[in-house]
Parts: sequence; structure tokens; C-alpha cells
Amino acid sequence: MTRPRIESARLRWLLVIFVAAVICYFSVFASPDVGVEKLGPLGVVGRDKWFHASGYAVLAATIAAALSASRPDYRRVVVFAVGVVAAVVFGIAMEIAQIPVPRDPSVWDALADTVGAIVGALALACSRRVARRDEADLRS
Repeated sequence: MTRPRIESARLRWLLVIFVAAVICYFSVFASPDVGVEKLGPLGVVGRDKWFHASGYAVLAATIAAALSASRPDYRRVVVFAVGVVAAVVFGIAMEIAQIPVPRDPSVWDALADTVGAIVGALALACSRRVARRDEADLRS
């Protein structure tokens, strides 16, 4: 493994920690629903569910990217599955962490976290597939 790959992997894991810390702050410490409209962009689910899905999409993608950089020998499907599972477990932990503070843990929030994690990992997988295809086209 070359030195730049090691440094890249470390930076990616630092980004995972940063994203997780931001999610933790807004899940446990920030005041709920401050300045948040009730309905999200499509008017179907609450805006808070969009926030949950977006945050966990980013978390799952950063976990998968960091794992991929630090363990290039792992199969892609394993990397993305670990990204999703780790993000979902973190989301459940954040819901449990809300019990002793004046916040309400919610199964719906955990479901939004799960959907976001799946979408984030799939988006990363698709973007990497397109990048590999473009790279192959440039070589030919």
C-alpha cells in the first residue's frame, strides 16, 4: 500500500468522524424543530425526515468511501453493505441516546435514517461505476 493511499484513507475516516459528530450534535443536543417547516419538498413526509435521510446518506457514503480506501481488497458489495449497516446502527444508537434528553426517539426517524443510508451507498456505488466507465472510455 502506498503512502498517499494511507493518507487518503486516514482523511476519509476523519471525515466519517466529522459527519458522525455533526449528526450526533443535531440528534441529541440541538433543539428540535427550530425553524423547521412541517412538510418537506414533496409535501408527503416531514422536513425532519428529509434531514435524517440526507444526513445518513452522507454518513453511509463516507463510511463506504473510507472503507474502500483503507481496504481495497474488499469486494464492493461488502464495502457498501458495511456502510449501510454501520450508518443504520449509528442511527439507532442516536435514537436511543435521545431517551434521557428532552428529545423523542422515533421509529420513523430510524426508518428515514435507513432509507437515507441505502440511497447514499447506492449513489456512491453508481457514481463510482460511472467514473470507472468514463475512465475506461478515455483509455480506449
